[in-house]
Amino acid sequence: MIQDFKFAFRQLLKSPGFTAVAVLTLALAIGVNSAIFALINSVVLHPMVPLRPEEVVNVFNCRQNANHDYRSFSYNEYRELRENGGDLFVDLAALEFAVAGIGHDHEMRRSFAFLTSENYFSLMGVKTFRGRFYTAEEARPNANVPVVVASYGFWKRTGGRNHFVGSTLQINGQPYNVIGISPKGFSGASALIAPDIWVPLGIRSQLGSAFADSETMHDLSNPKNYALNLVGRMRPGLTIETAKSRLPVLSQRFNAMQAGEAEFMREVQIQTPSRFSLSTSPEDDGPITLIGTLLMAMAGAVLLIACLNLANMLLARGTSRSKEIAVRLAVGASRWRIVRQLLVEGFVLALVGGGFGLLLGLWSSDLLVASLGRKMPIDLVWQSGLSMPVLLATFAFCLLGTFVFALGPAAADGSLSFSIPLPGNLLPAGVHAVQFVDQCVVAAASGGGLLSSPSSVVLVDDLP
Repeated sequence: MIQDFKFAFRQLLKSPGFTAVAVLTLALAIGVNSAIFALINSVVLHPMVPLRPEEVVNVFNCRQNANHDYRSFSYNEYRELRENGGDLFVDLAALEFAVAGIGHDHEMRRSFAFLTSENYFSLMGVKTFRGRFYTAEEARPNANVPVVVASYGFWKRTGGRNHFVGSTLQINGQPYNVIGISPKGFSGASALIAPDIWVPLGIRSQLGSAFADSETMHDLSNPKNYALNLVGRMRPGLTIETAKSRLPVLSQRFNAMQAGEAEFMREVQIQTPSRFSLSTSPEDDGPITLIGTLLMAMAGAVLLIACLNLANMLLARGTSRSKEIAVRLAVGASRWRIVRQLLVEGFVLALVGGGFGLLLGLWSSDLLVASLGRKMPIDLVWQSGLSMPVLLATFAFCLLGTFVFALGPAAADGSLSFSIPLPGNLLPAGVHAVQFVDQCVVAAASGGGLLSSPSSVVLVDDLP
């Protein structure tokens, strides 16, 4: 097999024009497929929660009526559910979404931000890339400790400085101390967009106008300030279906917090976290699997068209190599040996084209995401760079391409009976062609002697 690969490289180097066109065709086709798969892997397949994602759910509450009016939770409700929901949740965290101005006046950028409780990151199972996350004291309502955790993407966009942790960041015109950087690829509650910064709930009152119109709504200790979304980690072994049987008891405890307001009797609900929605009510991501399948199907059509074009090129090239293949058959090579050699040549083409296509796909995708990020107040979630799933998918595209564009021409070339015409003065009258059908046994003797057996020749007369 090693000899096949060496011979394949030599053959391709002998035809630089053909090789260049074939590699470019495959690079574009496989690059499109690799880029689409990288997008699907980043947005659809990559888990939002790094640690046991099947245990994490979003928590909602709604009225027990036909309308099912949903609303967020107050801080007091969050604390009560966290302390009294132990039969269902191992931990319960709170978060809120916001937009904040980051930078000085002439360089201010409106950016997406998350306010979270101190246990949000441990619940999601992540650790800082650098520095630390905020503490329970810093996240206490009205603590007003100006600390911030920057996202990995934000840190990279601002230069990726080694001394970034410990520096000061201007947020809504106020200085905040950068205490940490979140891990690469972590986006929290959304698989599509990530916040530039994470700040503790305790700073909410200082961010004032970014969140509410009334000053009383800045205070999380206000029991009527319904501002928080909740995310919980279920106890090990529980599924969403089995956990729902315990929700009526939790809903009773929740209603006990409502100070006897019967018209506001509510029920607690849980749902698998949506990958794209940041709503206070349960949302369905829609036919995301179907969309991903359609995208891959369109990319696959591009690969199929490229492979069919390349197959025609290989068939034409096989015609020009008919004498070479005939000689190899004549000296004893089996037809399977010829087919295998042609398949190896196709696989080498696919690997080289796939390598260039992978680099082209990743480069173009990173360029697109970077250009969008400069124009949008959010950090798009994108798993840039090489990853094992993308590498394996690209290798699979190379194998698929080899079978599509190389198998047919290889089988056709290996099954042909090749005719080699003799010079005209050696042809007897009435002879149309000479076909070698027996094996020519050639052995080199020591000292350079050559022994050969006579070739059997079949003469085919002209048809009347």
